Amino acid sequence: LVDRRLMKCFAAKIAYVLCQDFEVFGEYFHMSASAGAAIYPDDGDTAEEIFKNADNAMYAAKNSGKNCWRFYDDTMQKTAYEKMLLTNSLRFAIQRQELSLYYQPQVRTADGVTVGFEALLRWHSPEYGTISPARFIPLAEQSKQIDAIGNWVLREACRFARRLADKSAENIYVSVNVSPHQLSGDGFIANVCNALREAGIQPSQLVIEITENALISSLKESNLKLRELQSLGVRLALDDFGTGYSSLTYLQRLPVKTLKIDKSFTDMILLDGSHKAIIASIVDMAHAMEICVVAEGVETTEQIDYLTKCRCDLLQGYVISRPVPEKDILPFLPRQP
Repeated sequence: LVDRRLMKCFAAKIAYVLCQDFEVFGEYFHMSASAGAAIYPDDGDTAEEIFKNADNAMYAAKNSGKNCWRFYDDTMQKTAYEKMLLTNSLRFAIQRQELSLYYQPQVRTADGVTVGFEALLRWHSPEYGTISPARFIPLAEQSKQIDAIGNWVLREACRFARRLADKSAENIYVSVNVSPHQLSGDGFIANVCNALREAGIQPSQLVIEITENALISSLKESNLKLRELQSLGVRLALDDFGTGYSSLTYLQRLPVKTLKIDKSFTDMILLDGSHKAIIASIVDMAHAMEICVVAEGVETTEQIDYLTKCRCDLLQGYVISRPVPEKDILPFLPRQP
C-alpha cells in the first residue's frame, strides 16, 4: 500500500462501501465515511506520527464536505497547529470577556415593525483578531466547550431581553441558537429555566432556535425536551429550513411554531420563476399548519416585494440591518408615546 495509486483505490473503495443505507430495527439510517491517509516513511518515521498525520488528513476530509478522503500533506500540520492554538485561546474567551453578542432584527413583512432579535455570537481575540463563528463554533463543539459557551449566550440573551422589557419593549423576543450537543445535554432544560429566572423575564420573550441536525440523532428525546420548553412558555423555531432532511410533514411531529427559510432559498427569488415558486409553496403549507415563516438572508428590495406577495410573515437580513451591538439597537425599538 505504499503505492499512492493503490492507496487511492483502497480509500475510495472504503468510502463507497460505507456510503449507503443500513437497516436497524426496521429503520433505515444513511452512513458516510471521511478517511485520511498517511504513508510511511514520507509522512512520518514512527507509528505514532503516521497515525497522527492520518488523523489530520481525516479532519481535512471532513472539512472538505465529508464523505471523502484525503492524503496527508505538510499544510495540514500547520492547520492542526493553528487549530490547537485557537482552541486553547477559546477556553479563556469567556473569562477574558472576549465574547459578545450582536443582534439582528426580525421585522414584520406587512409594516416593518421589529418583533424580535436574533442573538449572534462574536469572538474578538486580542491575539487573533475577529474570528468567524463558522471557524470557532466547530472548534467549541470538537473540544467540548460548546455547553459552557452556549450557556453564556443563553444567559446574556436573557439579560438583553430584560433590558428590552425595561425599555417598554417586553413584546420583543430574543432568539438564541442551540447546538445539538446542548439540546442533548441532561441539564439543558434546567439551564434555560435558570437563565429565565435570573434575568426575570417571561418565557415568551425567549425563542430557542434549533436546526435539523439537532433533531436527527434522537428525534424522540429531542421532541420531549422541546415539548417541555413549550409547556414552560418558551417559543421554538426551526432554523435553516430546507438545508437538510426535514419536510413540512416532519414539522407536524414537532412543537415548532416558527420556521426559518434558509438564505439559499431566499436567494432563489433572484432566479427564474420555477425556483421562486418553491418559496411560495413553503409559506402556504406552513401557514396551513399555523406555522409562522421567517425569511433569512433578505438582501434586496426585490426579495422583500416577492416575500410580501407570498405572505411571508417576517424578514431578516442585511437589507433591514446587519447584526449590531446592543448600543445600536435603539432605532429598531418602538417609539415611546
